[in-house]
Amino acid sequence: MNINLVKFRNLERVYNNNKVDASYVKNTKKCDTVEISQMGKYLNKVNSSKEEVNIDRVNEIKSKIESGQYRIDSNELAKKIIEKMREEYN
Repeated sequence: MNINLVKFRNLERVYNNNKVDASYVKNTKKCDTVEISQMGKYLNKVNSSKEEVNIDRVNEIKSKIESGQYRIDSNELAKKIIEKMREEYN
C-alpha cells in the first residue's frame, strides 16, 4: 500500500468538496459599511472644534495641581459637564 497515494487522495477529496464555483464568486458584490455612533460623532465634533486654548490658564492650573493647591468642586464640575453635553446634543 502506498501511503503517499492515500494522503493525496484524501487531500484531493477535501479540496474538491470545499471548492467554490468561480462563477458564484464573480457575481458576488462585496460591500463594506461603517456606522459611526452618536458618541463617536460627538467626540469628533469636540476634537475638531476651533476653540482657542488659554495656555496661561492651563499652565496656572497645572502648577496648582502639581503643588497640591488646586481644589475641584465635584458637584459644580458635574453640573457643568451635564449642561455642556445638553447644549451639544440639542
